[in-house]
Amino acid sequence: MSINIPQLVQSMLGAASGAAKGHAEDLKNYLEARAKLIAEGVAAIASDRLANKINDDDVRFAFDEIKESEASARAAVTVTLKTAAQDAINAALNVAASAINTAVGIAIL
Repeated sequence: MSINIPQLVQSMLGAASGAAKGHAEDLKNYLEARAKLIAEGVAAIASDRLANKINDDDVRFAFDEIKESEASARAAVTVTLKTAAQDAINAALNVAASAINTAVGIAIL
């Protein structure tokens, strides 16, 4: 039995996409929460500036603090993306291993 390469590629992509999608909802929820926090912080800064509670330097400082706090968020997103990619690759490799086993007629992998 030979391996149909286009069909195998499609099967691998389907498995990889399915594996990565499991992380998409987590990432979406995380990013929505971070966006809400940023928006609330920006609104507070703007409100305080409009009320003359803080000056322009304070605005810059406060916004820089928000940006700094988001550095850890970027790290969390990077980890999630790497995990999604690894899960996708593993799923594609599982499909490929199954194709080899089917093609040769015995479970080698």
